[in-house]
Amino acid sequence: MGFFNRSRQKELKENEARLRRTNNFEVRYVTTRDGICYGESIIGKYGIIEIVDDIYRIICDNKIVFEHPIKGLMGSELMSLDGIILSYIDHKTGENVEVIAYYKYHRK
Repeated sequence: MGFFNRSRQKELKENEARLRRTNNFEVRYVTTRDGICYGESIIGKYGIIEIVDDIYRIICDNKIVFEHPIKGLMGSELMSLDGIILSYIDHKTGENVEVIAYYKYHRK
């Protein structure tokens, strides 16, 4: 049983490192997925990711479009490495919520 606990702790550490790595990344747009019809809705454009006091925020047009504590937030990078999928369980509804932030790249 100890092995699985260590494995879970390692997974949580890697997840936190992945989330913290995106601090100060610029985003082109942010979408949320609808679990019923599998569509995406844009909730913000041209913003930045900020992590302050262990709160993960995405700010677009000086408005906070996404905010969640790092604890309980899972981050998965897109296969293209063009963005990150943020997922968490909404405690009010019990549903899995997914928000996708697409990074803005500056080519040199």
